Amino acid sequence: MVKEKVAIAHTTSDIGGPGSYSREQLDIVKDMIRQVAEGSMGGMDKIVKEGDKVLIKINTVVPSPPENGFTTDPRVLEALIELIKEQNPSKIQIGERCAQGADTMKAMIECGIKDVADRTGAELVPFDNVPFEMFKIDKPVSFNEFPVPKPILDADVYIGLPKMKVHIHTALTCALKLQFGNLPDYDWMARCHRDDIYQKIVNLTIAAKPTWFLVDALYSCEGNGPFSPYPEDLIKDFNVLLGGRDPVAVDTVCEAIMDWENPGRNAPATVLAAAEGVGTNKMEEIEVVGVPIEKVKRKFKRQDLTMQGVFPNVNVIIGSACEPGCKALVRMALDAVWVDGTLNKLKEPITIFVGKQFEPYIKNAEGNIIVYGDCAKGVLPYYPNAQVWGSTPEFPNCTPIWSNQAGIGLADYIRSLV
Repeated sequence: MVKEKVAIAHTTSDIGGPGSYSREQLDIVKDMIRQVAEGSMGGMDKIVKEGDKVLIKINTVVPSPPENGFTTDPRVLEALIELIKEQNPSKIQIGERCAQGADTMKAMIECGIKDVADRTGAELVPFDNVPFEMFKIDKPVSFNEFPVPKPILDADVYIGLPKMKVHIHTALTCALKLQFGNLPDYDWMARCHRDDIYQKIVNLTIAAKPTWFLVDALYSCEGNGPFSPYPEDLIKDFNVLLGGRDPVAVDTVCEAIMDWENPGRNAPATVLAAAEGVGTNKMEEIEVVGVPIEKVKRKFKRQDLTMQGVFPNVNVIIGSACEPGCKALVRMALDAVWVDGTLNKLKEPITIFVGKQFEPYIKNAEGNIIVYGDCAKGVLPYYPNAQVWGSTPEFPNCTPIWSNQAGIGLADYIRSLV
């Protein structure tokens, strides 16, 4: 049996930081990418040919300085583009669609991506503003078809450049989860943020047909990522890159590097992708080349969606709620207002109803009442003055993804109660 190759590179050298690095430091990163390309595919010339149109899918999430560590590291992107240019491609594009409510071009600017594009001549392609085509799924289990941005379909080579992170919605975000940023609008994103998000991630990967993945783990994050408010969750100077053509194998090796038991079995999308034949999640079917896993692995803290009995002055009443949707979004808001001290300053407690509630309904909850998500609205007759977070004309979906937007989010509302 021919094993799928996943290559790992690591450095102990000083390579600067995501927002400040020298030519010499960039050359070290460039050599690391060269090692990954050579080990996994036989060299960059086996990935990109002369005259190819290349699209690199990055991971910016929201507008944030690159030093925060959860967006594509400019060092990796710049070094990758320089290596690709050695193959004389006809065009290099950088594509992305940010998280709901974020402006992709603004994110590209603040995350340092535009600076890299200016220096290298690559073209920025925010997927907010491009046409897309529908891809029919052979064995649909969620939607019959998914949209794919036209620039991906038009590219000769589609390279995924994910960030290795623990993710509150999906356990792991890496090669497979990267494809979520191919969705063309926030209506699609919201419809995919339910318990079947994992199958949708698999279908999006099948539709996009990536050529190769280079995983950025120079910085990483653990816990309730991707943008955990807990400073200790940011992992600086991890200085690992890895890559391969099989996204399932790549994600499986990431789980091994994170020192999770039974690598390939921790993130539902990885398991489902293997079942759908996208790739392998069995370590015995993967050949790890380059730096051994044992040399770079460290224990990464898993995500935690527990809310009952965790936070002061908050009572969360959980019904039948989607973990990757409403439960994760409420936990993200509570993390934020716990870290900044808001919860200890509340004048009266908060009760949050999440998910479809079961009769007999709780009718005597105290304090400020929050009803989160359309599924929880069955309790509204008993709490007519509740603050409701659900579908709106602008975001007509059961999961209020928009509630994590700065300035108008759930955390902001809780802060207003102080």
